[in-house]
Amino acid sequence: MSGFGILMLIFATAVLLSGLFMHTGHKLEILTMRPAFKNLSINDWKKIGKYTVIVSFFIYLLGILGIFLNF
Repeated sequence: MSGFGILMLIFATAVLLSGLFMHTGHKLEILTMRPAFKNLSINDWKKIGKYTVIVSFFIYLLGILGIFLNF
């Protein structure tokens, strides 16, 4: 197995979990420290979480390709 593929699958899992956390309406404290994210509504957090989950599926795809193609 490729180390790249395994690391991408682990990273995709972390991104998926953070996206699901945001999609349920929770705020990530590390992001709310930044001025751009201070005044977001719950609907904005849900939208950001939805797009984070979608991006995590592309990262999963890269991890699976990395395992099967061994690059």
